Amino acid sequence: MDRKELIGLLGRHGVVQFGEFKLSSGGASDYYIDMRRAISVPSIYKEIIELMAGEVGDAELIAGIESGGVPWASMLAYRMGMGMIYVRKQVKEHGTARLVEGIYEPRQRVLVVDDVVTTGSSIRRGVEALRSVGLDVVRALAIVDRSGGAADAGTELRAVLSVGELLNELKGASK
Repeated sequence: MDRKELIGLLGRHGVVQFGEFKLSSGGASDYYIDMRRAISVPSIYKEIIELMAGEVGDAELIAGIESGGVPWASMLAYRMGMGMIYVRKQVKEHGTARLVEGIYEPRQRVLVVDDVVTTGSSIRRGVEALRSVGLDVVRALAIVDRSGGAADAGTELRAVLSVGELLNELKGASK
């Protein structure tokens, strides 16, 4: 499947929606990218995971950002035969009261995964949490960068798809 076909599937399955939306960053947008819908469509998630697999590099561990990044981190870790951890939005108040969940060793090289990045604040908080427990964050990977490269993720940020690529293809297909 090529990128154009993948983007077409994202549009047909309502992953990219047009209207009026409030973003987690607090901003408003006339489109919304709901990657939670994509995990329900095997032809979409298989292709996205293959694209993500090419970005793992020398990482030893995959870390998902709660909640949107967790299923993607899990699928990517499985595809790569690697361990997976995740970063909570806040420390849980019961059990072990951890912010970073899973098994890891100090100085392990970690790839941080999230679904969509706008300002980078969720990834940046995750990067800080991972570093605070002694992990070496090598980079962050999002499926879609809607910031146009302006996000501050606290580390190198790569994305499988850009919002410009998505919107140009979907708006062109609707003409």
